[in-house]
Amino acid sequence: MRARLTPRRSGSRRTPPLAALPLVVAAIAAVLPGRVAADVAIDGVVVPKAKVTMEITQDVIEFRTGTDPNPQVLPGAKRYGVCVLAAAPVAALDAELPRGDTATRLTVQAGDGRTFVRCLVTGLETEGAGAKHQLKYCLRCEDVTIP
Repeated sequence: MRARLTPRRSGSRRTPPLAALPLVVAAIAAVLPGRVAADVAIDGVVVPKAKVTMEITQDVIEFRTGTDPNPQVLPGAKRYGVCVLAAAPVAALDAELPRGDTATRLTVQAGDGRTFVRCLVTGLETEGAGAKHQLKYCLRCEDVTIP
């Protein structure tokens, strides 16, 4: 059966099939659980209005054997870095800034589902000014899980 997409005539009681689409979408949205995809969490605590940037790199070891001019490559160490951009200070990260004998290893959950584990704070920078001022906490992590 094909739906006709003809303009509605004056006085017609039939509703074109596509006119009901917004109602269907609204009904589905009301049933689904509300989770914002951009949530950033430190040790399970959501950081309001935060964003994450990440850097995952791997060293490559190049070597040659004998007289072969073509280099061979081997995988080296992987490095996982994540930076949390927040409009306000993040208590869990600020607690790691003063000099101390112990360092807490943190877990950072990015909005895309990646989880960086056993992270240490490596630095804090400020970006922007006025209403666009942000704090940029950077961490180096031992591993990452991918959704």
